[in-house]
Amino acid sequence: MKQLIHKHLDREAWYLLTISALHAISLALSNTFLNVYLWKLKQNFLLIGWYNLTYHISVAVTFVFAGWLTKKVDRVIAIRLGVAIQALFYLTVLFLGTSAADYVVLLGFFIGVGSGFYWLAFNVLYFEITERENRDYFNGISGFTNSLAGIIAPILSGWIITRINHFTGYRIIFWISLGIFIAAVIVSFFLKARSSRGSYRLKEVLRIAWNRENKWHWINLAMLVQGIREGVFVFITGLLVYLTARSELTLGTFYTVCNLVSLISYYFVGKWMTPERRIKAMFVGAIALGVCFLPYLFLLNTWSMFAFGIGIFLFFPFYYNPILSIVFDVIGEKVENVELRVEYVVSRELALNIGRILSVFGFIIWISYYPDLIHIRWYLLPIAFMQVLTWWLIRKAANGKRVAST
Repeated sequence: MKQLIHKHLDREAWYLLTISALHAISLALSNTFLNVYLWKLKQNFLLIGWYNLTYHISVAVTFVFAGWLTKKVDRVIAIRLGVAIQALFYLTVLFLGTSAADYVVLLGFFIGVGSGFYWLAFNVLYFEITERENRDYFNGISGFTNSLAGIIAPILSGWIITRINHFTGYRIIFWISLGIFIAAVIVSFFLKARSSRGSYRLKEVLRIAWNRENKWHWINLAMLVQGIREGVFVFITGLLVYLTARSELTLGTFYTVCNLVSLISYYFVGKWMTPERRIKAMFVGAIALGVCFLPYLFLLNTWSMFAFGIGIFLFFPFYYNPILSIVFDVIGEKVENVELRVEYVVSRELALNIGRILSVFGFIIWISYYPDLIHIRWYLLPIAFMQVLTWWLIRKAANGKRVAST
């Protein structure tokens, strides 16, 4: 594996992977427990829902502006700005303390803006630094290093929170996250400036997305459906583990075990995946992700959540890595597409976040009528199989019958 890494990834790719790893460590330390922290302050599912809804709305809006900034100025500035804003977010949480639950809309907006800048710039840099031949390797290494970070960070956070006074423990991990984000900002200064030329033509790419004869139409539909799954599952899984176990240490152990499984899976996917195997791998992953949710329908306990989590982290790389590679392969098919790479990334993220917004908004409506924990699983059941539809849609972009064009 080491030989393959050095053969296919240059210095710029390693800088980007380092920033990604630092970002992942910070999120694994703090973001894993942030929803639990807000829950403990108010014990209200609606509050959690509004925080996440505001987050996804602000991410979508920020992507549009960040795309303009990246096109007119530089994508390195955008990734630096995104990491810095996320650092300031944790500083704000530390300042608010136990009053944070009274400002969930503001906090959701704050972290959403930072995430929007970061992911727009990261995705554009990822496209520019990688090529079709090494994209699967980059994805594998990125997933591998992020999973490695996720093995250590969650259980460390859980141990700190449970061994120290709980809210003091939360403050400690928020401080650590702040320091790691600052380190990521420093690393970003090693990336070369990468300015774009030309006007910001987002409307043109969005019009392409409406053309059924274009691959980008099916990519956007697939991203929207993918967003429906992600919108709720990103925050509800960890919260459900905590609510069934009532222990941050158990939650940290959960993510440590799951990320260990994910690390092994990403290692295998990084070595095994080829462009020819993507669709089959994605199909297996999509079906398995839905099946892994079924134990939770019958057993509402810690063990069923562990089975669900381990299954997700095992099969998610088989499902997600092909999507990521296919999307950026479509962007890179033609010269005119490459020139609009920033706009294509914004279009993709808008579709993804629209799906997330719909999912979380549906959760808010559901929880308003069925607030009990036991009823949430029936809302999650259809969402747990949404990725099968994503697979079906992405096939239309990968089968070569349509050509992405402007």
